[in-house]
Amino acid sequence: MTALYLTEPGTVVRYQNEVLQVVKQKQIRTCRLAELDIVVVLPGVQLTSVAIAQLLDRGIETIFLRGDGGFRGRLQGQFHTNPAVRLAQYRAVETSFGLSLARRMVAGKVRNQRTLLQRRNRATQNRYSELTEAIDLIAASLLTLQQASSDLNRDQLMGMEGSCARYYYQALRYWFPEKWNFTGRNRQPPLDPINALLSWGYGVLLSRTFSTCVQAGLDPYLGFFHAIAPYRPNLVLDLMEEFRPIVVDQTVIHLIQTDILGLEDFQPSPTGEGIWLGEAAKKLFLGALERHLNQPLLYPPQNRNLKLSQILLEQCRWLSRCLQSQTPDYEPFTIK
Repeated sequence: MTALYLTEPGTVVRYQNEVLQVVKQKQIRTCRLAELDIVVVLPGVQLTSVAIAQLLDRGIETIFLRGDGGFRGRLQGQFHTNPAVRLAQYRAVETSFGLSLARRMVAGKVRNQRTLLQRRNRATQNRYSELTEAIDLIAASLLTLQQASSDLNRDQLMGMEGSCARYYYQALRYWFPEKWNFTGRNRQPPLDPINALLSWGYGVLLSRTFSTCVQAGLDPYLGFFHAIAPYRPNLVLDLMEEFRPIVVDQTVIHLIQTDILGLEDFQPSPTGEGIWLGEAAKKLFLGALERHLNQPLLYPPQNRNLKLSQILLEQCRWLSRCLQSQTPDYEPFTIK
């Protein structure tokens, strides 16, 4: 999947001769539409009506993000869909089958979170008791999650996922030097650079998952874990859960561990209440995310190496097949 990120305010995007022209201060970059799969647009970027029409006619996924990286909306043109998939999806909501899928998705996320903490624990030779304790607490929750079977309702599942998230983010600080002032997850607005990166990364991951969800013929707004909350792409939020630690958190860890980003690359939000990425940080982070999404990994269900972006699509397709066959054999993608 080839992505075009439009990040700089004042950029104008035009169409001419099968090419998108990205114009900023008389500098012109080009991108062939035939090679493009997704466009991510930040505030301050202008798309001409002709460029929008071409994106719609060609079914190129176009996502709009807010200044803090949050999802704002998308262009919806014609796209291939399978009504049988959506009917099966609608029938599964609020059923034990749908709840079983939700449990599997949450378990995948929790496993991947624990794996990242275990890696840090090994690297630090069990130096931090809080890190070891978080790993053990998450393991206990995961065991309960796996053994609970149909006895676990959605509210209990959300409570368990929330507890694991707190353990995880509080322990994740052992990946980052103290100068980054990361003590746990906060958002709306993020109050430190690490949380600013996480929020941005999750916004980009949501964009990519939205695109693959539509490609797989699914309704992005009707989920099983996040269920039917209004004004949210609930199924997208479900499907991206297992990929948050793999795609976003690992990229953030890499950027900080390798000193690619510094504190000077961040700035106060326009309201002064939070922290945002500077322009250079956005470009570096988006580039790192894109490289990570193009990283080949073993995909066990097919016993072959696929890019992470392809694995995301295959997971969406797997869910589509499970819904149509009513067999809850969906397995989240996990790392070791």
